[in-house]
Amino acid sequence: MAITHRQLEAFDALMSAGVMTRAAARLGVSQPAISRMIADLEESFGFTLFVRSSRSMVPTQRARTLHLEVQRSFLGIGHIEAIAVGLKERGEGQLRLGVVPSLLPVVSSALIAPFAASHPAASISIEVVATLNALDWASFRQTDLGITHEPMTSAGLTMTSIGRTQAVCVVPAGHRLTRLDRTVCPSDLLADPFISYKPDSSFRADIDRIFAAEGLLRDLRFEARTSAAVCELVAALGAVAIVPSPGPHLAADERLATLAFSPRLTADVVLVQPAGGASSPLARSFMAFACDQHVDFGAGTAAPDKHARTNSRA
Repeated sequence: MAITHRQLEAFDALMSAGVMTRAAARLGVSQPAISRMIADLEESFGFTLFVRSSRSMVPTQRARTLHLEVQRSFLGIGHIEAIAVGLKERGEGQLRLGVVPSLLPVVSSALIAPFAASHPAASISIEVVATLNALDWASFRQTDLGITHEPMTSAGLTMTSIGRTQAVCVVPAGHRLTRLDRTVCPSDLLADPFISYKPDSSFRADIDRIFAAEGLLRDLRFEARTSAAVCELVAALGAVAIVPSPGPHLAADERLATLAFSPRLTADVVLVQPAGGASSPLARSFMAFACDQHVDFGAGTAAPDKHARTNSRA
């Protein structure tokens, strides 16, 4: 028996609603109709999706795994619908970007705003996601392009550099390190809790290698996924951290100070696209535009003084 889109809608509705009556109401059909579609779907798959009781339908682990793929397929259909509406109403369609939080301020002002001005008929949708998610979204074509500062190797993705960032040390405002008359080095960061990125971060691996090379042990009780979360912990705990991009969000935060760090650690800001190229003319136009801009992703940081120093070393 062939699987139908309506059966997948019934499955998604039941997974989301949790009970048959709400799933039926969501689709505007009867409860027996939902039950029949789920049974037909289970017959097609050859395995059980729900453990049935008198009061509930409990999804199996197979059902939970399958639901993730169904949601992705529905996102793809939603994107097709959005493109069609955009082409009908505005002529250029929709551009979907996945951007990591720390880069969003610069990406918004230096790339999205001028691109939107030159493409007034285009619709632009932004997903702010952690780095790994940005790559996942691009690989599943749930965004057209991702922008991140943490390149990864993937057979399903291609990455193009559109700029560079330089890592800085982040400390609470008034911290003892703001009074140094030199660049912060690894040994300066041992007396305070050190906020790390998650272990699956390549930037975390770069930082770990620097400290390991000098035989230095940090207080590594705290870690977080995003730069925003890392900086919040720095402020709350009186801790220290190294972040890959200074950005205007740090300059504007009066709770924090950014200090130049040595050894110098730079990273490419990359534009991520599925292997085979961007999926729409609008996405290809944005990619060409981003590559031509030579954006300074450190722009917007505070002027160098005792609270925020630039690194003069090569």
